[in-house]
Amino acid sequence: MKLKAFDLKENFITFPFYIILNPFKGFNDLKYEKRGRTYFPIVMMILLSLFAICDELYKGFVLSGYYTKDRYINTPYTILISLGPVLLFVIANWSITAITNGIGKLKEIFMVYAYALYPKILLSTIGLMISNFIIVDEIAFSTFFYSFGTVAFAFYLFIGLIIIHEYSFTKAIAMILLTVLSMTIIVFILALFMSLINEVFMFFYTIYTEIRLKI
Repeated sequence: MKLKAFDLKENFITFPFYIILNPFKGFNDLKYEKRGRTYFPIVMMILLSLFAICDELYKGFVLSGYYTKDRYINTPYTILISLGPVLLFVIANWSITAITNGIGKLKEIFMVYAYALYPKILLSTIGLMISNFIIVDEIAFSTFFYSFGTVAFAFYLFIGLIIIHEYSFTKAIAMILLTVLSMTIIVFILALFMSLINEVFMFFYTIYTEIRLKI
């Protein structure tokens, strides 16, 4: 049983490609046959972070628009920018489906997102590698893989959400729109909260400064 649980070929090659080729059946197996493993999305988040870093550091200058011999990036910021939308979407979708009779669990939404990322990361990685071997006239070869990866991600994410929540097509469209609205509200509230925290900090810092000057 332990060997089966950590079958790397099944969990990282066979089943993900099964979902790519048979998305409806694959996501159905994910939900009802429990074929997916909880460590898969964690590994995918690590790979997403690594790709985001590599994309900043090693993307060809034809696509990035600039060339520097020694390129530096803010690694924590890059990771936050790549993982933040994932956490935001999963929480927003769960909050919406919780009040619209969606039966998908928070873990299932996270796993669907991770499996939908699989083709995007593969295709974007190909696009990243190609970007270092092309000239301006061949830029379409690289952007094709980036764009196709994004389209594939949206396609598989949409199908996965339909399956795990058992929504109709129309209701799924409404769910996505409400999820985007929920994400916007969450971002607004977080920005408002951070602004309030900053104001409180500056208030106490000003008091502290005044007291020091008095003393």
